[in-house]
Amino acid sequence: MHYLGSKLRLLQPIREAFEEVAIPGGGICDLFAGSGAVSRHLGANWNITAADIQEYSRALCNGFLNAPDNPAALGADLRRTISESPLRTRLHCALDRLVGYEQGCLRQAKGGDIAGLCSLIEHGSLLGLEANETIPDPALADALRDAWERLDAEGLATGADTVITRYFGGVYFSWRQAAEFDILLAAVHAIDDDRVRDYFLSAVLAVASDTVNTIGKQFAQPIRPYGADGQPKRHLINQIIRDRSMGVMDRFSARASQYEALPRHRRRRHRAIRGDYRAVLADPALAFDAVYADPPYTRDHYSRYYHVLETMSRHDEPAVSTTKIRSRGGPRLSRGHYRADRHQSPFCIQSQARGAFEELFRGVAGRGIPLVLSYSPYRRETGARPRLIAADDLVRQAGRHFGRVDCRSVAGVAHNKLNISARNVRVEHHAEIILVCMP
Repeated sequence: MHYLGSKLRLLQPIREAFEEVAIPGGGICDLFAGSGAVSRHLGANWNITAADIQEYSRALCNGFLNAPDNPAALGADLRRTISESPLRTRLHCALDRLVGYEQGCLRQAKGGDIAGLCSLIEHGSLLGLEANETIPDPALADALRDAWERLDAEGLATGADTVITRYFGGVYFSWRQAAEFDILLAAVHAIDDDRVRDYFLSAVLAVASDTVNTIGKQFAQPIRPYGADGQPKRHLINQIIRDRSMGVMDRFSARASQYEALPRHRRRRHRAIRGDYRAVLADPALAFDAVYADPPYTRDHYSRYYHVLETMSRHDEPAVSTTKIRSRGGPRLSRGHYRADRHQSPFCIQSQARGAFEELFRGVAGRGIPLVLSYSPYRRETGARPRLIAADDLVRQAGRHFGRVDCRSVAGVAHNKLNISARNVRVEHHAEIILVCMP
């Protein structure tokens, strides 16, 4: 996964910390599991409870930690289901003209005429059409209306089976890619066994991360094809063409084959749950001997960066948030088509962050078990994204709940950058600390 804040470069020091404080072969709770990198790494030696408030994280972790034993045969069955899917025929028929229009725009862009492609990226949304947003290009407007009328005639203008097409086609993915995601997701979510379903769903989410047409390969903002001066951004065209030309089905097959090599921890008892960190720590039915915590550091809510993956994982039809920013008149759809119910983490809110850490420390200390917490301090002079709590304050706060708190610096770690140039500041390589908190 292309994942902000990934701990891939910290896996060794995290494991070494748990080798010191955790019961060999016991249980560890990864409390903010995210993409599951830490859970997967620790899963070879401990029983893992991977917890996160986001459904996409639960699906990823369950898919990796509890991968089925016969993935090749299961994959063949899934491919057969997809090839025989009535949805595939109906969706391709409904989108035929719109897909053809986009392919024509891509061909023109390769030849140097980028006007049509830029217009499609800026205005090519079925959700925007439904919301009566202005579409200045008559040819694009006609193609969108044709697709909408055909979807409606097929009974596909509402419902979870076409939500990626209607919400995110033209915005984050090409129309052909969006349709293929809907076809894949309908087949995957029809699988009864949650281990098998999440295993293949994790592959779909990885393909979405590969193919999304954004800067930085996350979902916070669609590409803006025009600059502040109103001129097309020609330097982005090659990336746009490359991203939108990727075949979703081919990449899914490749990912599924890649996942067949995943280690199976048959001697371990792993579980992945969706839940708020406070509820997880307070649940007596969830037993573990140590906790790893990697809560958010800044005002940037992860739900904004991965809301498309959340919708893919829930396979629902969420309400979309609106905004008045740069809006003439009433509210308009948020540019990224964010879920109206997306999670707002207290760790990312200045007035709530200290209280959120207090509940984290109190919850773990109340169980009488060790906590290993990773945190990224910053220096004001670097211009990095401010942390809501200074590292020294965090150590003091932890010390009020634990008998001993060791602060360890991890050198040579740099974080993923955001996609706005003003935020792409000088990398601070001494950017991570690990707190080892003992009862």
